[in-house]
Parts: sequence; C-alpha cells; structure tokens
Amino acid sequence: MRLRLKTASLLFASVLLLTACASNTNNNTAAQSVAETTSEESVTAAEENETETKAGNEQSGTHMVVDHGGNQVEVPDKIQRIVIDQIPILSTYMAYFEGSAPHIVGYSGSFKETISETALKNIAPELLESSDTVYAQSDLNIEEIIKLKPDVILYNANNKEHAEILASSGIPSVGFATVGADSPADPIERYEQWLKLLEDVFGEKGKMDGFLEAGNKIVEDVETRIENIPEDKRPSAMILFKLIDGVPQVAGKGVFGDFWLQHLGVKNVAADANGFAQVSFEQIYDWNPQVLFLNGPGLLKLGRQDVIDNKVEGVDFSTIQAVMDERVYNTTLGMWNWFTPNPDAPLVLAWLAYNTYPEEFSDYPLETVIREYYQNFYGYEITDEEMKGMLQLQ
Repeated sequence: MRLRLKTASLLFASVLLLTACASNTNNNTAAQSVAETTSEESVTAAEENETETKAGNEQSGTHMVVDHGGNQVEVPDKIQRIVIDQIPILSTYMAYFEGSAPHIVGYSGSFKETISETALKNIAPELLESSDTVYAQSDLNIEEIIKLKPDVILYNANNKEHAEILASSGIPSVGFATVGADSPADPIERYEQWLKLLEDVFGEKGKMDGFLEAGNKIVEDVETRIENIPEDKRPSAMILFKLIDGVPQVAGKGVFGDFWLQHLGVKNVAADANGFAQVSFEQIYDWNPQVLFLNGPGLLKLGRQDVIDNKVEGVDFSTIQAVMDERVYNTTLGMWNWFTPNPDAPLVLAWLAYNTYPEEFSDYPLETVIREYYQNFYGYEITDEEMKGMLQLQ
C-alpha cells in the first residue's frame, strides 16, 4: 500500500515538474515573441520616420539655377506654383510638358488674347480656364503676385525694373532672355535656351534633348535647300511688325524678325533700321519689298487678303511689289506668334522658306512635317481648319 502511494506521489510530482517546466518555457517564448514584435515594430516605425523625413527633405530641398541675366537663383526642388511675367514663354513651357501647362497660377493678362487666336487654346485649354491673369504685359502688380503664393516667378531678364521689384518680394525669380540680351535674338537659338533653362529650373537635365534634336533636323534640311538657291532667285523681304494709327513698325536690325530673314538668305530691306523701327510708308514704297510678311496674332490685326485687296483704312499698300504680286503672308495660327521665340521655331523656318521660295520648295512636305511635329511632341492632332490657316490656304 505504501509502495503504491509512494509511486503515485512520485508520478504526481513529476507531472507538476513537467507542467512547471512547460509553463516556464511558454512564458519565455511568449516574452521573446513580444520582445521581437516590439523590436520589429520599432524598426518599421524608424524606417517609416526615415522615409517621411527623406521625403520631407526632398520636398523642402532647393537647388541653384543661373538665369540668363547671370543671376544665381535658389529655387525649390519641388515646384507647384508658377507665375510668368512679361515673357511670351507659355507655348515653350507647354512644349516642355509635352502638351500641357501644369503649375501656372498667373501670367500677363495680355497673353490671353494671343492664346485665343492660336492652336495653344485647344492644346492646353487649362491656360484659359484656370490661370489667373494679374496684370498687363508691361505692368507689374507685385501685391497680386504675392497673393498667388508662387514657388517661382519667370520674368524677362532684360527688364531691370521688374527684376528689382521681384527681388524685393523674396520669391525666387528666374530671368529669361528676349530681345536686348547679350546673345543674339535668334528665335531658333532663343527657344532652345528657354527650354534648357526650364530644365535647370525643374532639375531635369537633358529632358528636351530629343525634342531639340528633331527640330534641328528640320532646320538643317531647310537651310541645306536654301543654300542651293542662286542669289538672283532670292527676293527682298520685309516684316511688318505693327501698324498703329497708320504708322508702320518694321523688323529692323537685331530683332527676331531680322534673324528669320537671315535664316532665309534674303535681303531685309529694313536692315538699316535698328530694332522695332517706326518708319513712314514713303520709306516702305522706296524699299519696295518683293515679299511682305505680316506679324501674327496678338501684335498685328491685318488680314492677308485685306492687304492684297488694299482694304486697310487710311493706308495704301497697292504700289508695293509684294502686294501687286500677292506675295503677302501672315501667321494666323500656330503655337504662338510665329515671329517670336516659340517651340514651333523649326516649323516657322520651314513655313517661311516654303512661301519665300515656292518653286524650290514645291516638293517639300510642309503639311506632313507640321502634323507629325504636333502629334509627336504635343500629343495634338491639328484640325483641317487650323492647317488651312497655317498654310495660308484660306
């Protein structure tokens, strides 16, 4: 009997010992599991905090840009709000973003009228629908600009008065060259300079290389054709820039129009005048250009046919050779006013050459070149009506 009780007691004690051991093991495992989980959560939280901190630093980071005025400007790495002052860069900005115009919260009010007469209104309608215009092109309302809370302001580097006012605002302001800069006012060079400076502003070096390469191929093709044209087949030409109260303003030496005519290899009859020069009609009669180009939308309200039919009130165009031969052309559409820098610059040269040398460019596929350019780089299919305007078929 005692033996059985002793044996039973030993068995019971063993069970208790095993149970205690198991319990202790479970407690240790649980404690280890909790510790490991807590450690993992701490690591995950630390990683998340590090990621958030890194993202915050990236959003709040800055980089330096040297603008066309030679100024070093510190701009945010992440740009979400932009105001454009005076420079006609809206179309070039749109080309930079492949057919859209994000981040723009304000620009010179006079540009809306130009946009409404070009293809830009259909390609980037947000410019008309969502952008606030805060002042006229020649004015500057810094109070209204500050209300828009821009991250960066893009302005005309040659306007020293505006530069001083913008600098006093404390908002990073980047100057873009127009006429009067140290570099020549060649529209083909200038639009490339604008795109490269936009790359610097947004920190995207090389983004526009493919776009510029395609444009340069068009320019090279056109200029090669022009080089083979004999001098005696090159007409004299003039660009009528503005007509205000019967007083003509022409593209003289050093302005965008003069460089277009140089690319064409023709004589600019107004080359002895400087800049955007006011002249008399008597002087134009004396120059008697064989080809007359009319400045495009936003700057000149003359229709090609009105000039040919001599229906412009108070002005007599009838004795000018270009008018008598009906060699008068004006840009009615396009991405922007085609005589100022714009991303259509290679197309502008092709269009000018096509009209200046109709025989030599009779086989040039101008319509195809324009359509493919717009489709490939702006993601836009030109309507037949827009194409008629560009080709002067209406």
